[in-house]
Formats: sequence, C-alpha cells, structure tokens
Amino acid sequence: MTICLVGEQTHINRYRPDLQKYDMSAMPRIAFYASLLFPLLMSAACSPIPPVEKPAFADIHLHYNYTHAEVIDVERIVAILRQNNVVLATVSSEPTDFALRLAEAGGDGIIPFASPYYQSGNRLNWYFDKNLVNEIRTRLQGGRYGGIGEVHLTAGIGPARNNPVFTGLLELAREFNLPVLIHTDASDYRYFLPICKKYHDIRFLWAHAGGTFQPPQLEPLMQTCPNVWLDLAGRDPDHYGGLVDSEGVLLPGWREFLIRHQDRIMTGTDPVWNAQQIYRWYEADEGWDHYTGFLEFHRRWLQQLPPAVAQKIRLDNARQFFGRL
Repeated sequence: MTICLVGEQTHINRYRPDLQKYDMSAMPRIAFYASLLFPLLMSAACSPIPPVEKPAFADIHLHYNYTHAEVIDVERIVAILRQNNVVLATVSSEPTDFALRLAEAGGDGIIPFASPYYQSGNRLNWYFDKNLVNEIRTRLQGGRYGGIGEVHLTAGIGPARNNPVFTGLLELAREFNLPVLIHTDASDYRYFLPICKKYHDIRFLWAHAGGTFQPPQLEPLMQTCPNVWLDLAGRDPDHYGGLVDSEGVLLPGWREFLIRHQDRIMTGTDPVWNAQQIYRWYEADEGWDHYTGFLEFHRRWLQQLPPAVAQKIRLDNARQFFGRL
C-alpha cells in the first residue's frame, strides 16, 4: 500500500528558508519550522508501506490426494503456503506417492508421510491388503518419507486394533524410527489408549485431538501416554469444531489445557472439502481453495494464548518434533 499527499503547494512554501531574501525575524516561527519539515513529511508520506508479514507457521496436517490433483497443481499449492508464511509442513496423500510430488515442489520445508493408501481407491479396505506392509516398507527404504500416516481407524467399522496390517505399520514406524499420524474415530479416548500404551516407544500425532473430544476426555490420555502429541487440525467450524464458541473464543477448559500441555500440541489445516460429507474422496476436492480461511481460524484462537505458548503450538513444537531447528 502507498499513501501519498497530492495537491497544490500550500502557503508554507512561501517561507522556504533563504537568508538572503527574507528577514528571518519577520517570519512566523511556526511557518519556518514547518518549511523545514514539509519535504521530509512529503517524502515519508509518498513511500510505500510494506505489508506486515504474518508469523511463521508449521502446518502438520496437509493432504494432496488425487482428488486435489484434479483441480490444483503442486506449484499453486506451494504458492499458497508461501503466501501464508508456512515454513514447515507435513503432507500425506492418496495415493501415497503424491506426497512426494508436493515435497519435491516445496523443498525441504515439506515433509512427506507414507500413508497406507498407496493406490487410489483403497482407502476403505486397506487393512485387508496383505501386501500393504511390504509396499510401504519399500517406500520407506528410499529414505524420502518423514512419517507414516494419516492412518484412519474407526471404532465398530475397522480396522480392529489388532489387525495385522495396522500393527504391521506400527512395526514399520518402530523399525524406521518414524512418527505416526493416527486418526481415531471413536466416542471415547479409551479406544486409542491401548495402542499408545502398548507402542510406548512410538511417537504418535493424534489427528484432530481425537475429533470431537474436549479437554476432560483428552487429559487422561495425555497423562498416561507421554508419547502422544496432539494435532489440532480440523478443529475449525468446517470440520470437527469443538474448540471455540460462535464468537471465536476458546471454549471452557481449552486455554488452561493448552497452556498445561504446551510442549505437546501442534496444529494444521487438513484442507479437505466438504469435510462434513463422509466418504467424499471419490469427488474432486476444492479444499485448497479454503486454505487461507482454515489457517486464519487457527491464527485467531492462538492469539488468545500467552505469546510464548502460541509460538510453541504454532511453530516451535513442530520444529522440535521433526528436528528442524
């Protein structure tokens, strides 16, 4: 933005300091000093004002699926991330290899995750695929992936927590020392509890902080499983909600909870659309069109926290977690 004063010269210009022409004692003092300042004021007023850069952000929950690729390319996505000052991000995709496309376009700041959806269309039955663990192992051996996930478990639907394909993925995480982005749809935190307890040496990112759970349901698991970090992506009104009220104010208990666990909480956007429609993955997904809105939602509620806490959740925890200090 540029602000510039335009118009005719004012009467002040008649009093420009010229000791040979004017009797200085006859000049009004204020006009004399104004004549000295006026050129400086005009210069400053006509200078462009640079836009204020938004604080750097780590988005630890991105997707680039084949349904996204139908409507947006990776170059445009990278441009969107840079416009929003996203300096660190993770991405998982369906099919798995699409995450590499975005990482290659975005550079070292984008960390691809190896999802179990290694081929388009296997999202609903991946845990029946006896070859899946070998497929993911082959990809991990290349050393290009920085995590495993997003892995979806839905209580009452599948996979079971002892499903050999699912547990095989966890063994891969242990073998390659990689974190797991896990998404559990359940009505109780105790659905996830046996997993994080049994695999206590694996670092879990719990997607969406369990979905709709509030602090009283999150606290017991955070106390029991120090290997779990919360991912607050998708807690916006267009996804799971449950974080702020209609005025954008953090709901009761959240501020205290976030401060108490400030070292184990991160966030992101989960740019899928329309997120309220279940099993919409076979349609073109315009979620990236809403990216800035998703991110601005998180920036707003983060402002309600002490600055040092907001800095950790917004950026520092992710840098520490992924070793990008």
